[in-house]
Formats: sequence, C-alpha cells, structure tokens
Amino acid sequence: MRWAAFLIILMTEAWSSPLPCTAWQVKVRTHPVQKYKRADGTDYSKAGRDEHCRDKFPKVTQWQNRFVDTAPPGWPEIDEKFKPWSQAEKELVMKALSIQPLALRNLKTLIARGTRSSKSRNPGTAVKNLNTVALYDEFFSSGEQLRILTHELSHLYLHELELDKLGRLATEIGWRDPGKGPLVRRKEIVLLRPDSGQSFTEDVANHLEDYFHDRKNLCQKFPRRCEMIRHLVGSDFDTETK
Repeated sequence: MRWAAFLIILMTEAWSSPLPCTAWQVKVRTHPVQKYKRADGTDYSKAGRDEHCRDKFPKVTQWQNRFVDTAPPGWPEIDEKFKPWSQAEKELVMKALSIQPLALRNLKTLIARGTRSSKSRNPGTAVKNLNTVALYDEFFSSGEQLRILTHELSHLYLHELELDKLGRLATEIGWRDPGKGPLVRRKEIVLLRPDSGQSFTEDVANHLEDYFHDRKNLCQKFPRRCEMIRHLVGSDFDTETK
C-alpha cells in the first residue's frame, strides 16, 4: 500500500508540474472553447482546451536557430563589430519576418547582429556568398524595420530568379550589358530612388521593396515595371490575407 500511495503522489506531481514552454512559445492556460462553426460548415460543440504551448511566430519557426552572435567567417568588412543577440531583439526580427512575403520567408538565410556598419547610416547588409544578412544598431532604432528587412532579403532572393525575366527587367529599369564587367546604368531612364543608380542589385532590391510595401504607387508610376515584377516573382510576393 505504501508503494501504491508513493506512485500516486509521483503521478500527481507529474500531472501538475508546469508545462515546459520554450523561449519561442507562450503558455496558454486551460480554457473553455465556445461552440463554433468552421468555414467548411463543420459544427464544433463547446469544450475545454487543455493547457498548451503556442508558438509566438508560427510562420517562421524555421528561423529560430539562424541568429549569429559573432562575425560571420569571411565577412567582407573586417572592421565591423558583431555582438550576441538579446531575446527581445530576436523576437523583434521574428515579428518582422512573419510579415514578409512567402518568397523571402522561404530563404535559408543567417542573420548576424552587427553594431555599426562601415557605411554611414546603413541599417543592414546582405552578403550573397555567405548567405547572411547583418542588421546593425541603425535597424533597431529605425521606424522602417519591415521595409529594411524586405530590402536586404531581396538582395539574396533576386539571385534565385529566372535570368531571362530578370534580364528583361534590367533593361526596363535602365541597365545595359556592356559585354564585359558590371551592368551600366542608362542615364536617360528615371531612377526609382537616388541610390538605385549604385548598382543593379540595389535597384532591383528597391523595386521589390516597393512592390511589396507600396505596390499601388509603384504600379501607377511604372506600370510596365510592375507587370514585369509580377511575372518575375509570382504570387509568393503577395500580401497574405491571414
């Protein structure tokens, strides 16, 4: 009898122990669920929902282990400093990632925590051969974090696009191939932004950023560019309704 009572005590303690949620989850207490009808017409009766852990950012759980605390090996700017991420900073980025288009969320990219860029007032840098984006102090003090993240990820994403379609877009937005060396900017073509003339990749990243965050305005000003981008990226760059 003593052993039976001991086992009952152990089982009771196990059942009543706190649910072990991770730093990326929130605990949802036991609560009643009201009767409701699903979109497909199925009726669900009133019931109780057990205590459980819920992911804070369910759309981007695959990004949880992609945060880099030190200088990425081979980082081109040797004078730039990096530091460990705080959980609050990670969650801020995860929230911003959750709102990005599917095409960017599907990238397998690392994110490093830089302190200050070697370029003045630069919030982020993307390095393709390292498949890494660095976010600096400037990013965390900015009010345009969603746009910045879209822009930097677009620098990496554009390398996955169809070359023929990308080449046609290049011609439309004002770039020509001299045969040798990098593409050359045609001065008679209107720039989307002043820094779009820095490089072809900067120009495309600017266009993809506006296509996601300010599509109506982009398409009104440059309908042909907008149509080319739509054919280039498809529906994976559309805003999700849920």
